[in-house]
Amino acid sequence: MIKLPFSDRTRRIAVQLAAVADSSASPRNLSQQADAARDKGNWAEAAALYTKAIAADPARTGLLVQLGHAEKELGNYDRAETAYRKFVGMNPDNADVYLQLGHLFSRAGESQKALEWYEKGLKLAPADEELIRHTNIARSRSGKPGVQLKRLEAMKYVEQQDWSRARQLLRELVTEDNERDMIAVYANITKEDGDFDEAKKLYGEYRAYAEAFDQNSLEDVEIQLGHLHKLNGDYKTALSHYILARNVRAQRSGYIDQTGSIENEIQACISEIYTCFAPPA
Repeated sequence: MIKLPFSDRTRRIAVQLAAVADSSASPRNLSQQADAARDKGNWAEAAALYTKAIAADPARTGLLVQLGHAEKELGNYDRAETAYRKFVGMNPDNADVYLQLGHLFSRAGESQKALEWYEKGLKLAPADEELIRHTNIARSRSGKPGVQLKRLEAMKYVEQQDWSRARQLLRELVTEDNERDMIAVYANITKEDGDFDEAKKLYGEYRAYAEAFDQNSLEDVEIQLGHLHKLNGDYKTALSHYILARNVRAQRSGYIDQTGSIENEIQACISEIYTCFAPPA
C-alpha cells in the first residue's frame, strides 16, 4: 500500500485536532461539563458525566459526592448511597458526607438510618450547626415510630402517583406531626392533585421553610410556583417566578445560564404573553 506523505502544516493540524479531541474527554473537561449540567438541573446528564469523570480520574474522590447528589435528585437512592459510601471509604473524616447521607435517608423516609448518619457526622464535627439541627430533628422523629411509618407510606403513594392518598398523609405529617421538611413534597402533590389555590399557599410555607432552614431550595420554590401559574394559564406571573429562580441560580453560580431549563421556561412564557415573538409555525 502506498502511503502519501503529509506536509508539515497538515501534520501540525492533525496533531492539534487530536489534542482537541483528547481534551474534550479529559477528566477535567468531563467534570466541567458535569458541573454545567448540574447547574442547569440536568441531573441525568450530570450523573452520566460524573460517572465518566470518576472512571477517567479515580483520584478525584470529590466527584463521588457530586455523583451522589445527582443520583439523589433523580430518585436513584441506592446509587446515591453507593457513591456517598465510596467517598466515605476514602475520606472517613469528612463530616459533610455524613450529613449528605443523613439527608438521603431522610428524603427516602428512613429516619432511623438518617439519624445514624447524622450522629456519625456529629462525632466528627460536634460544633457543626447543620449537623446539630438535623440530628436533633432526627432524634425527635426516631421517638415517633408511627410518624416514620406514615412517611414511608406517603412516599409509597407518591411513587404510585396516588395523589389523593399521598396528599392526605402529607397533610397529617406537616400539620399534625410537625414534619416540616415534607412541606415541599406536600405542596407538589397538592398541585398534582389539582388544588392550585391550596398549593400556592403551601409554596408560600415552603419558601418560609427554605429561607429559615434550606437556602439551596429557594430556586426550587420559584420554579415550582412558575410551574403552578403556568398550569393555571397565568403566564405573566409564571414568568416573574421563573425570572426569580434564574436570579437565585445566577447568584449561586456567578453567571446567567442562557441555555438551561429555566431560560427555556422564560422564553416559553414570553412567547405566550407576546405572541409577536413566537416562532413561526
